[in-house]
Amino acid sequence: MTTSTLAEVAAADIDAVEKFGDRWAEAWNGHDADAVAAMCAEDLVYDEPALGKTVYGRDSIRDFVANMSRTFPDYTFTRVGFYAETTRRAVVVSWRFVGTVAGTDRRVEFHGDDRLEVGEDGLIHAYRCLYDNKFVERQVRG
Repeated sequence: MTTSTLAEVAAADIDAVEKFGDRWAEAWNGHDADAVAAMCAEDLVYDEPALGKTVYGRDSIRDFVANMSRTFPDYTFTRVGFYAETTRRAVVVSWRFVGTVAGTDRRVEFHGDDRLEVGEDGLIHAYRCLYDNKFVERQVRG
């Protein structure tokens, strides 16, 4: 078993870490539920404020992305930060979300962080998404 951390890998190959972040952003901004799910492990642990609970497995993230695409058909995420954890195999992706609620002209904007724990297999095993869901809900309701 190796004791290297993602930070050590990042120091040795920052391009690989950047490409990982780029693929994550491209999958989300492409509204590609299958591409997002493919970056996650079958045993994914997924904490999502909009769901109000922890869910598990690739299907949970695939379903969430598909629902996001229906709810906000024009959504985009802009990456505003990308940070490697120093004590374990993980990254934090800071982002800004902008989208319009389907069938309305109500624009929703907020920021958040994705905390991604990456396994030795290069897949995301734990995904903790952090943002103020009550703030988002107020914008959605108008």
